[in-house]
Amino acid sequence: MYAIAPEHHLNALVLALTTGFKDPMPSVPDDDATLMHRYRHGDVDAFRELYERYHKRLHRYLLRLANRAADAEEVFQDVWAAVIRGRGDFRAQTSFASWLFAIAHRRAADRFRLLDRHAPEWRSDSEDEAGIDDLVATDAIAPERVAHSEALGVALLEAIAALPPLQREAFLLKAEGELTLDQIASITGTSRETVKSRLRYAQVRLRKALEAWQ
Repeated sequence: MYAIAPEHHLNALVLALTTGFKDPMPSVPDDDATLMHRYRHGDVDAFRELYERYHKRLHRYLLRLANRAADAEEVFQDVWAAVIRGRGDFRAQTSFASWLFAIAHRRAADRFRLLDRHAPEWRSDSEDEAGIDDLVATDAIAPERVAHSEALGVALLEAIAALPPLQREAFLLKAEGELTLDQIASITGTSRETVKSRLRYAQVRLRKALEAWQ
């Protein structure tokens, strides 16, 4: 006759036999603020993860803002160096994306103002804001929406490059930074309405430039 195992032994046996058949619990990625907290306390892997999340978006923003790869690359390196030096200044209640692109805005403005071809345009809007309420609000033209067509993608990039710098920056902060109007206003030191105007002008110009593709 076989002895009946105590209940807790049976539970342990069942657990041991079934553990291998259970699906592992999916890991939930840390949010940006948590990663910055970890990085501030010496976790280099947390910085690598933040870099992986944002480096392509940041590089596209700077490249399309500068229109010169060398200028964009210099500011790109400077921005990440500033993130490393200033990691202790980051506050958890702040969006990391907003903080990162604010650094990029300042570095880009300082760098590009030194270039004669940018200086006049960076200091003022190139459009008269009068009559902005008469414009039809349109959705932003997202680059990924035209990725299926190489020629259309090239046309879009050319149209973005042709935007007045302040409109181009507002559009790129929205498209690449995925920032809100209030965040863009804070970064650029303007009002929410000014940001909205720049975005709407940019959208109208882009749609007009791409009319042949519609």
